[in-house]
Amino acid sequence: MPPVDSSVHLGANTPKMSRDRNAAGRAKYEEMWDVAADVIRQWDPYRLLGEGAPTNEFEQEIASVVAEIPRIHSAADAALAVSRVFSSSLEPQYFSVDACAEVGRKLFSALSDRELIV
Repeated sequence: MPPVDSSVHLGANTPKMSRDRNAAGRAKYEEMWDVAADVIRQWDPYRLLGEGAPTNEFEQEIASVVAEIPRIHSAADAALAVSRVFSSSLEPQYFSVDACAEVGRKLFSALSDRELIV
């Protein structure tokens, strides 16, 4: 029987590889969060942040937009994602896809620039 090379053992690097993948996934999520948060906060629907509301005012909506990022492949997709999130969370009549087109373009551009979407 030939000697067994322990470096080839299936489980030899699994925990480290898993940690590396988890860390990379977490870093990407945090970068997507930062990009989406910047875009949403600059958009500032209702001008709440401009009037002194805390910067975490839209955290729930930002988290929901970040969850939509895997489905974003165009500015139109980004506008739809923002519209869907803000319509369900706030007042639907103010967040049509058309009303969210500009923020959608900015979000798509920012995500594309950071190579966070494919």
